[in-house]
Amino acid sequence: MPAKWWPLLAVLVFVLGCQQSTVADDVEEESDDVEEEQGEVAQEDPCEIDDDCDTYYRCIDEVCSMPPAMTGEVTEDTPVASFFDEDGQELATFYLELAITLKEQSRGLMHRPEMLDEWGMLFVYAHDQNLSFWMKDTLIPLDMIFINDAGMVVGVVEEAEPETTTSRTVGEPARYVFEINGGLAREKGLERGVTMSLDNVDERFQPSR
Repeated sequence: MPAKWWPLLAVLVFVLGCQQSTVADDVEEESDDVEEEQGEVAQEDPCEIDDDCDTYYRCIDEVCSMPPAMTGEVTEDTPVASFFDEDGQELATFYLELAITLKEQSRGLMHRPEMLDEWGMLFVYAHDQNLSFWMKDTLIPLDMIFINDAGMVVGVVEEAEPETTTSRTVGEPARYVFEINGGLAREKGLERGVTMSLDNVDERFQPSR
């Protein structure tokens, strides 16, 4: 090739190289999108228990799904907790996710990036006992409301710091621990002496009063 064409050839090579780089970047971005979509699809895999699902996804209707405390999905069977002051005036009502089995309780609210204020998780035990909770792998600040078998609040831990392993307790026997977004207990007036009632919850797990 004549030497006079070399500068033009160099320009063409540079332009083609840039185009190939752009195409490669586009392909990589598309690949990332596909991986994300596949990850979302993977969470729709069939399941039998929550442990069959990754991170915070729960086994709902035998499919790994985003928890209702994040989606806000409510059905006629959704459990509900209502709280009342000493005069019987209703202070607050929350939809519930229940943590009854040991595996459900161990998993708790770990790994969740958020939770709706209208929701909380109720941990249910067989009888009153000294309970303590930590915030390992929990990403959002929580209020922990300790409730005895009679349905009375015996203590509250406010604004538990995320991703800590400090043991939180109130020094009083409790059968239930209700976890909600940090700050809501004070906002709603949920304190010692307030009582809780449950709807759409099996009789075995109801307060004894």
